Amino acid sequence: MELHERFLEIPVELETQDLKEIIEIASQITARLDIENIVKNVVLSFYAKFQTSGVTFLLPNDYNEEMVNIFHYQGLKRKELELKIPMISPVTAFLEQNEYNQISFNYFQENYPDKKISKEFQKINPDIIIPLRTDKGVTGVLLLPERNDRNDYSLLDIQYITQIIRFASIAIENANLYWQATTDRMTKLFSHHFFEKSLDDEIARVLRYNTTFSLIMFDIDHFKKFNDTYGHLQGDIIIKEISNLLRSSVRSIDLSARYGGEEFAVILPEVEAEGAAAVAERLREEIEKYPFPAEESPLHVTISIGIAQFDPKRMRSPSQVIAAADKALYQSKEFGRNRVTVSKN
Repeated sequence: MELHERFLEIPVELETQDLKEIIEIASQITARLDIENIVKNVVLSFYAKFQTSGVTFLLPNDYNEEMVNIFHYQGLKRKELELKIPMISPVTAFLEQNEYNQISFNYFQENYPDKKISKEFQKINPDIIIPLRTDKGVTGVLLLPERNDRNDYSLLDIQYITQIIRFASIAIENANLYWQATTDRMTKLFSHHFFEKSLDDEIARVLRYNTTFSLIMFDIDHFKKFNDTYGHLQGDIIIKEISNLLRSSVRSIDLSARYGGEEFAVILPEVEAEGAAAVAERLREEIEKYPFPAEESPLHVTISIGIAQFDPKRMRSPSQVIAAADKALYQSKEFGRNRVTVSKN
């Protein structure tokens, strides 16, 4: 009997111990607003319960919802996994259309029309497939291998798993809503409003723990002239590409934002001005060399950068550190552009 058929026979109530575990795990999962930590908590719960050899989540990509973001774990460690799945939407549509809560991989192989996808899934030997479902429909997919003891998942196991995934689906949806509310639509960097709030929080943290941070601000040289020459659509491409380069140039704990128009800002916690200058110089060089895509031939742009390290003796508000970085930025422009200037405070 298929898993989706056996699920109909599951008793309404879970065992008391399972119910306690689900409540505890759900509270941990729903307290998070970042998808990676939500996924980690799910992986930990399944590993503790079933000693699963691996867990794989397929979710819409943050920057292009048609593309696939893969979270693949072997044991408790995240590993790189390449699956040739050009779009996630056909898989989620299949699961949505038939309203499955879970299906076996055998059933998926027999019934999913695109056999190439089944072959890609087969690389990780899934046993069951569970859709992540919210009020908006199916928003992702969980691929779960067989139990480590080679036993079939019991009906109670399936109910346990689907309950955990139900909470994870809600948490991931909340994380996505938070992401949408705090990011700039075009660049997918943090918004001006969220940047200012984060800068305020960072100052409070520095004053409390006697640490430091630096602020990088930069904009695209002669961008108005560039737009007049090549058009605003080409200008948008430049802004998006620079945003991608910026994301790949800083740490995960750094906060990158679109400050406005063609201007960008980065908060670097616990980094002094010298370290921030090294980061900024690498970014400046990368953008200068980068062939930006265009209709006829690649285009090139440069950026001017200003840096300020937070000085608790002279600064107390976000506006003061922004003014210092902004002044350094305009000094870069005055001295010929395409350069990095550090504020002398």
